[in-house]
Amino acid sequence: MLRNTISHARLMRESTVRVQSALTSGDNNEQLVARRILENPAVWSQWENEHSSLMRQLANCGARRVQIAALKHATFRLLHGKALFQYLRRSEVRGLERMQVMAHFRAGRNYQDAMVAEHHVYLRKACSYLCTSHVGSAVVEDPSFLDPMQRYEELYTDYFNVYCTTLVETVDSRAVSQGALLPLLKKQLNEYRWAILDPRRAQPFLRRDVELHTPTGDTQRLPTLGSRPKSPPTSEPQSKSLPASGPQSKSLPTLGSQPNSHG
Repeated sequence: MLRNTISHARLMRESTVRVQSALTSGDNNEQLVARRILENPAVWSQWENEHSSLMRQLANCGARRVQIAALKHATFRLLHGKALFQYLRRSEVRGLERMQVMAHFRAGRNYQDAMVAEHHVYLRKACSYLCTSHVGSAVVEDPSFLDPMQRYEELYTDYFNVYCTTLVETVDSRAVSQGALLPLLKKQLNEYRWAILDPRRAQPFLRRDVELHTPTGDTQRLPTLGSRPKSPPTSEPQSKSLPASGPQSKSLPTLGSQPNSHG
């Protein structure tokens, strides 16, 4: 593990290497994100400027432990920032229901414009997330960026999916029952966030969690929380403004938020 802070030049160099390597990654999603960033000079320039600013903040940390903590916090923010478009892409929510979700997070904006903007945000956040994860695991060599961070991402995805089901007006009783899981998911997220930020004290918790999630011969993967049965796609409005029912740009759900008072 590094004993000195990492310079801005090296952070950017490692980030560029990671984006380039993603083009030949075995992960199709990584390939797609890297290709979309690299194929358009304007998109690349915008991402590079934003990422450079983020790396500058990390480079300005005066101590290694402070820099590592800041890197973890930055990775959390990037993970949260890419969650909305990731949910819309992977879920079966379409038409009016999708508009309801977008209206909650991006109130008052034209629907199509909001979707295009959210896609661009997703690409930049996902690309920077690849880079900070790489710096944390391969450069800093902090094991928190491996299994614990991956587990946190899984939990946040479940939490975000369930949260979004509570935003859609539906008679489906599963949305209500799944919404009741939010406090438990929030508790698990807080536990993992603490474990990532303070891995030494969290070793007993991490070992216990690994034992609980180790597959056995009689276990099978359950459906993703918040998932919906597939239904025929419906046509989406071509140009429609989202209802202005709150702040102009709502943030993604945080660990202290409640579904009915989210802001």
